[in-house]
Amino acid sequence: MIEQFDYVVVGGGSAGAAVAARLSEDPDVTVCLLEAGPSDVDDKAILELNRWMELLESGYDWDYLVEPQEQGNSFMRHARARVLGGCSSHNSCIAFWAPAEDLNEWEASGLPGWGAKDIFPLYKRLETNDGPGDHHGRNGPVTIRSVPPRDPSGVALLEACEQAGIPRTEFNSGRTVTHGANWFQINAREDGTRSSSSVSYLHPIMGRRPNLDVRTDVRARRVAFDGTRAVGVDYLCPDQIHSRQIRARREVVLSTGAIDTPKLLMLSGIGPAEHLRETGVDVLVDSPGVGSNLQDHPEGVIGWDAKQPMVTDSTQWWEIGIFTTTEDGLDRPDLMFHYGSVPFDMHTARHGYPTTENGFCLTPNVTRSRSIGTVRLRTPDFRDKPAVDPRYFTDPHDVRVMTHGIKLAREIVSQPAMRDWAGAELHPGHDVRTDDEIADYLRKTHNTVYHPAASVPMGTGASAPLDARLRVKGVQGLRVADASAMPFLVAVNPNITTMAIGEKCADMLTEDAH
Repeated sequence: MIEQFDYVVVGGGSAGAAVAARLSEDPDVTVCLLEAGPSDVDDKAILELNRWMELLESGYDWDYLVEPQEQGNSFMRHARARVLGGCSSHNSCIAFWAPAEDLNEWEASGLPGWGAKDIFPLYKRLETNDGPGDHHGRNGPVTIRSVPPRDPSGVALLEACEQAGIPRTEFNSGRTVTHGANWFQINAREDGTRSSSSVSYLHPIMGRRPNLDVRTDVRARRVAFDGTRAVGVDYLCPDQIHSRQIRARREVVLSTGAIDTPKLLMLSGIGPAEHLRETGVDVLVDSPGVGSNLQDHPEGVIGWDAKQPMVTDSTQWWEIGIFTTTEDGLDRPDLMFHYGSVPFDMHTARHGYPTTENGFCLTPNVTRSRSIGTVRLRTPDFRDKPAVDPRYFTDPHDVRVMTHGIKLAREIVSQPAMRDWAGAELHPGHDVRTDDEIADYLRKTHNTVYHPAASVPMGTGASAPLDARLRVKGVQGLRVADASAMPFLVAVNPNITTMAIGEKCADMLTEDAH
């Protein structure tokens, strides 16, 4: 027998968990949530936030290696979560409201309902936030709190920022920070448990709502169509042998993330027609924008040996953010740093740069990268990893911003407040001084903040795969709700915005069903 539900949501990650939970609030609506990875319930390796770096390249990580990069680091790999909660169960939990200017730019591009006036209320709805201000939510599912100032090196770093002319500035105040620094807000509970989308949206209701069926360890093969109407999903059972089809009476929602959502669409016949034919996939809809607009926050690193013992416990080891602009007149920051109370030699050690087990680092990242990449199929086999080509640093803007970041990091750490903490600069080291030398170092050693997005963007043009209501153009009954739907990647860590996309998708599905 083929099972039927009103909605089938593919992917139990940052947005998908929100979609399924909100839709199932109506007891007359049935929802099936399919997740390729295992459950995170009672799994301390996932739930304890301060262990997040253990998850990189683990069994919970799809671990997508990038294609050889002409300008960037070809050893780079994209950690994509294979577990309930998606990347909110896998990455760190830095919680940011997106700049109003980003959201208003989305709306101005022809996407009504996506401006700050529409999305800020969704942030308020989803959060229980300890920050000041009437704009914050106090009873939403996602716990957001300010990192306590328990790291003495971090305390000194914020003093050094002030000495360098970067003021202490409240985050998530409703006003965009273009020049300021502070402890992050994080989506984590007081006991150190992640407030991931699964913990926040699903754990309280799993097994308690008869109209919600959460299935883990089931991997989607393709979307099933009747003509051009999505009618369900074919998936591989946990035994890795048998496949089943599950039907959706109303709609199918894809929430498998910025790499796997374009992959699943292409496997289902929706994508650039020439590429699909070359790969051996029958074309249902020629949608050239699927997988053609991949964006990311590339991240450099500069690290120091510490003169004193660093902290041995932390909320998540990355606890401070610094924003600034590299040119006059910007209404949003184009440069952001994360401060890590740990060494970060993932890509420097292979090039012979010295390292330490007692150090700290700053990681300048480009908030609005102009380098655009692609996601493509390798074969028509759903089990094969896609070809991910971020095309890092193919636009010179990006390396210019990050080079500025290395110089500014040195200026901050040279301030008197860091005198008792900053030992030798380990990488790139003081012999790397000129712009060309810094740029060469960055191209070899950069990482990512693990923020792929915009690979199946909403838009009004013919090349945009989605309309403003997250509907896949050219078919019926199919929507996308995850970071791939962003017209462009927001200037901050995007996880909370991805949850808000899930909230909004559920609202629109409910509205359009009546």
